[in-house]
Amino acid sequence: MAATQTATDIGFLTTFSKKTGPSTYVPLAEVTELAPPELSRDAPDFTHFGSPAFTREYKPGLTDPGECTLSYALVPGLTDDLVITTHLAARTVDGWRITFPNGATLDFNGFATKHGRATPMDEKMVGSVTFKVSGPATLTPAV
Repeated sequence: MAATQTATDIGFLTTFSKKTGPSTYVPLAEVTELAPPELSRDAPDFTHFGSPAFTREYKPGLTDPGECTLSYALVPGLTDDLVITTHLAARTVDGWRITFPNGATLDFNGFATKHGRATPMDEKMVGSVTFKVSGPATLTPAV
């Protein structure tokens, strides 16, 4: 069995940021959970009457850049909640960045499609948001 790569790490210190200028990103303050976008690809059916062995045939179709979801410590109307609320009200596609603990970045354009606020009686309040990615994301390896 192969040894674990030295560069393997936990997600602690990962940040999620909103692009505010050509090369300026402002991180959300208290992200507690983050699921980066997952790519998927359509598989159009190209089966025809002469397809071999009565077997369907497919070709690669369009790529869907996916969604990014995150949770944050909720302070209603302030900090991270205000960033998301303001973004939703603007109805714009904005730039976002995930910075991984090793310094690699994943940049994408997207817009919020869902925003939630959970307020349990005896635990911390949690905000959640889902972003639909628009166009390809760019992964830049750490230097």
